[in-house]
Amino acid sequence: MASVVLRRIRGVGRLPPSVIQRWSTAAAAVPLTEPVPQIDHVPPSGSRSTPAGVQVTKLGNGITVASLEDQSFASNVSVFVRAGSRYETYAQRGLTHLLRNSAFLASGDRTAFRIAREIDLIGGSLSATSTREHLIYSSEFLRGGLDLVVDTLGTVISSPRFQDWEVKDEKLRVKLDIAAAEDTANTVVLEELHRAAFRDGLSNPLYCPSYNLSKLSSEDLKSFVKQWFTGRRITIVGAGVEHSELVKCAQASFGRIPEGMKTSDEPSQYVGGTETHLPSGSPLTHAAIVCKGAGCYGGSQTDILAAGILQHLLGVMNYVKWGSNVASARLMKAASASVDAPFAVSALNLNYSDNGLFGMYTVCDGSVTGKLLRAVMKEFNEVAKGKVSDEDMARAKNQLKASYLMSTESQSSLVEDIGRQTSLKGSYTPLAETLEQVDAITKDKVVKFAKAVFATRATFVAHGNLSNTPRLDHLLSEVSLK
Repeated sequence: MASVVLRRIRGVGRLPPSVIQRWSTAAAAVPLTEPVPQIDHVPPSGSRSTPAGVQVTKLGNGITVASLEDQSFASNVSVFVRAGSRYETYAQRGLTHLLRNSAFLASGDRTAFRIAREIDLIGGSLSATSTREHLIYSSEFLRGGLDLVVDTLGTVISSPRFQDWEVKDEKLRVKLDIAAAEDTANTVVLEELHRAAFRDGLSNPLYCPSYNLSKLSSEDLKSFVKQWFTGRRITIVGAGVEHSELVKCAQASFGRIPEGMKTSDEPSQYVGGTETHLPSGSPLTHAAIVCKGAGCYGGSQTDILAAGILQHLLGVMNYVKWGSNVASARLMKAASASVDAPFAVSALNLNYSDNGLFGMYTVCDGSVTGKLLRAVMKEFNEVAKGKVSDEDMARAKNQLKASYLMSTESQSSLVEDIGRQTSLKGSYTPLAETLEQVDAITKDKVVKFAKAVFATRATFVAHGNLSNTPRLDHLLSEVSLK
């Protein structure tokens, strides 16, 4: 909050002495409940005009442009390209990781230095993100820099040079990313979960496999961009910008990108039924058990909302700083009754366009892994049997709605939500409508989804101290999830 306020206040020390003196004299003679005379009245931030709804326009070459004018003092423009790691072939694995790191190298008539320098001069920043479904190129900047930002992003996306010596340098950064990922237990477990749970597509790694990095070349990057960076697969999203201005800039900077063929993406099949044990020297055990979850847009909207409610019902995070979350989260309450050692438990709900994963993630000392996993599995079983109180449902719904509302307080989170929706389904569902849909989900629908989760074959991954880690068949045999 402090950083937001500081950006809105002009430092008193920069005002002319005559103005400071006038302000001090006038303020002393006027009650604080009345405006100070001779000083221009500045309306409080809360009185700014209400933001218009999300506007969406389709350009002639298939590019989607979406924006929300939130009257903020800074702007955010992000370009979503539906070309994440799920679109890599076996030989291309890791290519999007290298592409992300090479995002702002020399492009068109701009050098990497010029790109960074020009954005710096308008108080902006550039970032690139890769997910399994998207490559996202983003810029945050002060109002007034829209033309330059959109033109820069258009050049970066449509005319990358990928010069051999620059790409060679970026491979060193990729190696650092790989080393950091391999040393992070959470990343190792989540990557292995996707590899084991899905067939092709979503099973592809986010991080470049070490064995494949040396095989990737500048020509591979150019070929991938040519194939996937087409108008139909690009969505430009802006917040804190006028929609008409964004459309105008997008047409000028992205209008030359070819539309591309109309194709349907191959869905990723959930397979599961495997378990992976990855021993390490850590005293802790990171373990995750998941089954087929809900896809965002490929199936029923009821399922995706039921999954969100079930996740918060079981427990996702501490809502009280330094708290244990034992007071309300079902998994934490069950685990604390069975385990004396410190632990962390969270429901896991990962959603993609056409599929998803749902289950639980645990971290604990290796000596109590078996007790902890059995406790959380039994608690999940209780929920699947319908042992859910009205109080549990009300809490879970409120927490889910709060998470949606709080995400809108961050401009970058808002842009990400708009980008995902418009990119994957071509339209945007207003937040108020989503909240109404959450309220309409009944306890029976949540219980039905919970029963359906483990009706599919489970996937189990454990990493760290595996001295007391049970096998998946033992865990499933001890609880009835029907």
